[in-house]
Amino acid sequence: MKKMLCAPVAALLAFPATPALADHMGASGFGSGGGITVFDPDTLDGGHWAAGLRLSYTRPEQRPDADLAALAARHIHAHNTDYNLNASVGLAYGVSHHLTVSAELPYVHRHDLREGAHAHVGESAVSGVEQLGTVAGIGDLNLLAKYRLSEGEAAGFALIGGIKLPTGSTHKRAPDGERLETEHQPGSGSWDPIVGASASTRMGSIRLTASGLYQFSTKGAQHTRLGNRFQGGIALSHRFGPAPHVHAPSHNHHHGDELDEHHEHAHSSWDGFVELGGEWEARQKIGGQIEEASGGKWAWVAPGFRFNSASGWSAAAALAIPVWQRIRASHPDNRYRLTLSLGRAF
Repeated sequence: MKKMLCAPVAALLAFPATPALADHMGASGFGSGGGITVFDPDTLDGGHWAAGLRLSYTRPEQRPDADLAALAARHIHAHNTDYNLNASVGLAYGVSHHLTVSAELPYVHRHDLREGAHAHVGESAVSGVEQLGTVAGIGDLNLLAKYRLSEGEAAGFALIGGIKLPTGSTHKRAPDGERLETEHQPGSGSWDPIVGASASTRMGSIRLTASGLYQFSTKGAQHTRLGNRFQGGIALSHRFGPAPHVHAPSHNHHHGDELDEHHEHAHSSWDGFVELGGEWEARQKIGGQIEEASGGKWAWVAPGFRFNSASGWSAAAALAIPVWQRIRASHPDNRYRLTLSLGRAF
């Protein structure tokens, strides 16, 4: 636990990391191990801080304009982008050695957004594609708290709770001046509770981690309620370098002693990992009406690596490749997602 001081926070933020299914990023987790979106139950030591940056590039499958127009003729307002970028900054604080709180603020960039449109001109129905331009802006702030229930480092379990605040813009407009739908805005305008959990076990230099977060979406801007969402997965990681020292909890062991040991024996190391993750998103509602073509689910495998410096810096990279997806017609399938992160504990 507390090992974030010697092998810190390349995965302080685990957003999409964010889910790439929807236009809005899902909830984030924080930790120093696991995969790129799977996060561990570790917490910061009381009185210590960690900061992190994360950049995710998502490349969706490209649908021809003719396909978008054909879907619009069936009253399915499908859309596409060239790519999506999500740049996030996060800060975490150890309230105690069992409790860590964090805040994460994303910047969203959707390049060349376009959507199928259907209109009646006189007695004729016309379908086409609207060029909505590039949408960019500050997204919604996530506030999370992680409480670790276990002691020691050989195995761990933690509970997560928090809320997404409506800090992002909901008034971006298309080139023709029309306000974009809420699903295309940087923010949702809703206050969304978040719950989750994380668990891990270690066998020498091998670590197995599992985590999951569930977000309850509420009504936001323009009478829109985006779908609830779940993101979770498992990750297997291997440390190349000095094996971490595992502390067995005892009545005579004090947390302050553990801090001294970590600072005294800190070493740089590499982690190689592979993650199997998945995301599910429910259909959204607009004005109380369910959008049948929205939502979906997909699963990915993401190999990656993480460097942990003895001085407290860490960096990570992972490439997520879909292994299965069933995404409804309003959203494109995902081709791949590249995630880079940089962290510092202090």
